[in-house]
Amino acid sequence: MKRFPFRAVVIIAALIAAVVLFAERVVQRPEDLTSHRSLEKETPTSKDETIGPETEAPVQSQPIAIIIDDIGFDLQIVRKLASLPLPVSFAILPYTPHAVEAARLLHAAGKEILLHFPMESVGYPDVFPGEGALTTDMTAGEIRSRVREAVAAVPFISGVNNHMGSRFMEDGARLAVVMEELKAKNLFFIDSLTTESSRGRESAKRAGVRFAARDIFIDHVPGRDAALKNLTGMVRKERTNGWPILMIGHPHRETELAIRAAIPIWQAEGIQVISISACLGDPRGEKSETRRQQQAEP
Repeated sequence: MKRFPFRAVVIIAALIAAVVLFAERVVQRPEDLTSHRSLEKETPTSKDETIGPETEAPVQSQPIAIIIDDIGFDLQIVRKLASLPLPVSFAILPYTPHAVEAARLLHAAGKEILLHFPMESVGYPDVFPGEGALTTDMTAGEIRSRVREAVAAVPFISGVNNHMGSRFMEDGARLAVVMEELKAKNLFFIDSLTTESSRGRESAKRAGVRFAARDIFIDHVPGRDAALKNLTGMVRKERTNGWPILMIGHPHRETELAIRAAIPIWQAEGIQVISISACLGDPRGEKSETRRQQQAEP
């Protein structure tokens, strides 16, 4: 009697199952093929992974503001500085020979004007700040009178900054009187920061006077090259997360030439020159107590 070929049947069944499985993998169902093609459209190939050219994040503009002090003696340099294609501000000394004429010229040129108020320095009286100066031996009444007279002497002003004042700016009680007068006339105050012990910020804050403080003197060291270095190199060092850097210079031909030379450098580096009014309310305000005098009193 012949035995049933059980082993052969098992082998044949395994072969049939393998053929069926292979056929299912090779012959895809229409819906599977559609799904696969749809996925191909949604998923970019290696060539399509870059949707467009890579672009660098825009450089954050570093704003600076410039004040030119000591205006009122020489109209020729005022005219040259007024022609700068920038919103430079000008601080005019009261009672100087051309104070009023300079104010009118600058106002016509669309420039912002400040009263450059003479104040007592540590070298007073040997170092004399100028006619109408505020001194620490004055009474409150005398200070009020001088502030009102000086404000009236220079037309078109929107604010005040101190000329010298390394001693007066340390006298909080007398500064308080000045700030009360400025508040009444809606004038802001810019601290030239001629002393590291200035009480300007706290006095302005108490009186509710808009305030900002100098960061850099442009031309404390004479010469075009030194001024250009401060206008460009110092700005790079002083970058402050978009907060304005306030720079103060003087009406020298070398300073004017340095500013003109700095313009294309600023443009290339994303440095924007803004008006002094735009510095007021600077969010750095509460932090600036730690900033210190960078140069001696000019």
